[in-house]
Amino acid sequence: MNASCFWRAVALVFFGSFSAEAAEGLRLVLNPYEGTDWAAVTQHKANLHTHTLLSGGKLFPDQVYSEYARRGYTILVLTEHDFCGHALTQGLDPMKKFGLFTVNGQEYSKGPHVSGFFLDYDTETRDTDPLVGEIAARGGLAVLNHPERYWNPGPGGEVPAETRDAYVALLKKHPALLGIEVYNRNEKSQHDVALWDAVLGAAMPDRPVWGFANDDTHERKHIGYGWEVFLLRELSEPALRQAMTRGSFFFCVRSKAAKGEAESDPPVILGIAHDAAARTLTLSAAADGAVAGDAQYRWIAEGQTVATGPVLRYSQVQGLKGYVRAEVSGKGGVTFTNPFGFRRAE
Repeated sequence: MNASCFWRAVALVFFGSFSAEAAEGLRLVLNPYEGTDWAAVTQHKANLHTHTLLSGGKLFPDQVYSEYARRGYTILVLTEHDFCGHALTQGLDPMKKFGLFTVNGQEYSKGPHVSGFFLDYDTETRDTDPLVGEIAARGGLAVLNHPERYWNPGPGGEVPAETRDAYVALLKKHPALLGIEVYNRNEKSQHDVALWDAVLGAAMPDRPVWGFANDDTHERKHIGYGWEVFLLRELSEPALRQAMTRGSFFFCVRSKAAKGEAESDPPVILGIAHDAAARTLTLSAAADGAVAGDAQYRWIAEGQTVATGPVLRYSQVQGLKGYVRAEVSGKGGVTFTNPFGFRRAE
């Protein structure tokens, strides 16, 4: 089965038949939050890119676990450079001691950096293509870390076509490659948002590309700037793996507090609903201690804002093509949904 067929099969298994959609016009064919019972799931705050003094960091593993637990995280994955750090800390039970769930992971960094999850496997491979193939062959999942280190924007800040096409080809070839770090605390220019939109515009809806935000922690001051929120009925490895594969999570990026002001959190998404008959997507979110106002919601496609407010009437959006994603802004930062996929009826 090729990658395109794989993702069509995933959509059918996870998101159900498309026959409920209207026969004509734009159809929602991929919804990463389909079937989520927002009242029944627990929102788990996670960091999936973490280093300790085992690989260039300044904190012991127990110090890292303690700091994240203190900030309300419930999932933390150690991704040491080129080895599985969790395998070396088996005497430390982060769940028992800190209430933190973890799985095997590492950052493969001999070439462009890639995080591998759910496996303990070392390799000398430097090229991303065979590396992701090796991760997949061993039952792992992968995410491309801080891609902005490996490409340069055009003179107007645009993503070069060859850059976009190279990422799309890699993602289509490897279903186990879930997506990219859209935000990484170590990166300054943060132009990977543009890369994400460019890739989504070329790949969606056949090939979903999930977005991630992580601290890339090396010392205490790095903690708490970007995280995922996984929507889980149970805190287990199969549940986390499924959520990562399906994209049933959102991610948050904290803004730097102004001098003299207390730091606050980005918005929290409380629910996402799809009405197939009305052809609407509706978000509800809390921001800054209150229900988010209409102006705090933005719906984005092809890198441009195509609508504002909590309700997207997608059949009425001019020029909407393969995807849309949402952002909710507040004083504490910005929260991003994963993309929704569309197809126009033939």
